Amino acid sequence: MVDTGSAVDFLSNPILWIVVLVVLLVAFLMIRYRIGKPDEALIVTGSFLGKEGIKILKNSGTFVIPIVQKAHKLSLLTHKLEIGTPEVYTEQGVPIKASATVLVKVGNSTESIKTAAEQYLGKSTGELEDEAQEVLEGHLRAILGTMTVEAIYKNRDDFAEQVQEVASTDLKKMGLEIVSFTIKDVSDSNGYLDALGRPQIAEVKKNAEVAESNALRETRIKQAENEQLAQHEEIRRQTEIAEATKDMALKQAQYKQEREVADA
Repeated sequence: MVDTGSAVDFLSNPILWIVVLVVLLVAFLMIRYRIGKPDEALIVTGSFLGKEGIKILKNSGTFVIPIVQKAHKLSLLTHKLEIGTPEVYTEQGVPIKASATVLVKVGNSTESIKTAAEQYLGKSTGELEDEAQEVLEGHLRAILGTMTVEAIYKNRDDFAEQVQEVASTDLKKMGLEIVSFTIKDVSDSNGYLDALGRPQIAEVKKNAEVAESNALRETRIKQAENEQLAQHEEIRRQTEIAEATKDMALKQAQYKQEREVADA
């Protein structure tokens, strides 16, 4: 049988009711508290969030009111894009191809995160990368058409900087920023770039041959100097030996003469 007395005591005990309510309240708060990771932004939308109806948090957390508010997470990780162009006619009318490796991400500022959230919340990572790639490739083609082949060939960093500068403006409107932009390859099907490189290669080879010839000449001179020094040293040594032998012979003759005189 159920002990009705114990049940009545439990229901009539205010302390137990308070404990139960506190436990339920703590459990509710734990469920409704949202925390963003270091590599993501926490975005809360809904009522009681001011005129804009949005709240953006980084490396922190907040309570999300049920029914009237909703929490979203937006990744701040870097996206690696491989971009390229078909043949584009440069300023001189020479068709050139170019490819680059670009790292992009959602900007760190609150405004950038808000802009990216408006455009990409609910979309996949692939859609974000596709849109960013289209913008970058478009500007890559545009800058190629305004430069000479010689300028592209001699200063790829300047070429990359120009593309990055104009592309950054459009990406900023999408809430994105460029982390790095590196030109990977520039090529043409008519051998124009190869022709530009031949004089430089020939100059490098010539300088290398001259340097090698000078090094050999200096080596031979040094060897001749060393041989001459060695010969001089050998002559000096032989001379010293001859002088020492001569002195020894004179001393021996003098000693012999003195002995003969003494004996007589």
